[in-house]
Amino acid sequence: MSDSLGIITAVVVSEVLPAAICLYAAYWAFSLRKALAGRMYRRHAFLLGALCVIVGMLGFLTYSTNQAIGILLALFTSGVFIFLFAFIDSTVPLARRSDPLLRSVLRWDRLRIALWVDTGALAIVNAISQSLYSVSTPSEVGVLLNTLWFVFAATLFGASGVALVIGARRSRDPFFRRNLKWMGLALIGTLLTFVYDTVLSFLLPNLSTFDFYYSYYAVPSGLLTIVYTYFLYRSARSLAPISSLAEPEPVSLPQVGPA
Repeated sequence: MSDSLGIITAVVVSEVLPAAICLYAAYWAFSLRKALAGRMYRRHAFLLGALCVIVGMLGFLTYSTNQAIGILLALFTSGVFIFLFAFIDSTVPLARRSDPLLRSVLRWDRLRIALWVDTGALAIVNAISQSLYSVSTPSEVGVLLNTLWFVFAATLFGASGVALVIGARRSRDPFFRRNLKWMGLALIGTLLTFVYDTVLSFLLPNLSTFDFYYSYYAVPSGLLTIVYTYFLYRSARSLAPISSLAEPEPVSLPQVGPA
């Protein structure tokens, strides 16, 4: 399945297009940051832009046959999970503050502790799992690592995505309402990508890592990636009404004197 056309298709769909969308989203996040008045909004926009850049990079940092490089990539990916949840953990309280009733989102004060533990476990399992990509690994160990990885990732992205969507529905802040909604949908879309990749790994246990990333098998995952990166773009674009940043149209002045 990993012929030349399959490799080209997989690279374009799962790496090039998502990266382009993420970089465009980062451009809007950084640009809108300059137009935001509050320090809280500017910080949120900057972190969202940085997250878009990192997510765009991940598509090109998924696989290496060199063990040393594989370990570095694994550590980088694990760091991304920690950065992502730190961003979410700083965002959910903002959603609560913008709720007129100040309602807790899924009892976040308690849930965040469990999700931090989950994020740490995911980072560790991810580092071990990806580090073993370039070496021979017993199938039983691989299945166990894949199962743990999916459980921890599903918990993190599912709970965080639902929390952001609930926060968006309750928020009365026009900046955060649309932004949180699209960010939550992006996390849920990411979860669907993980579901596909995990199901594929169980259905085709003998599929090589190269074929997993660079063949027609990667196309559905790439299409899902395009969807959730588009949600990231919408999240960044919705930080401020674009009409307020447009240049004012020239005003025609009445003529004075004879025509």
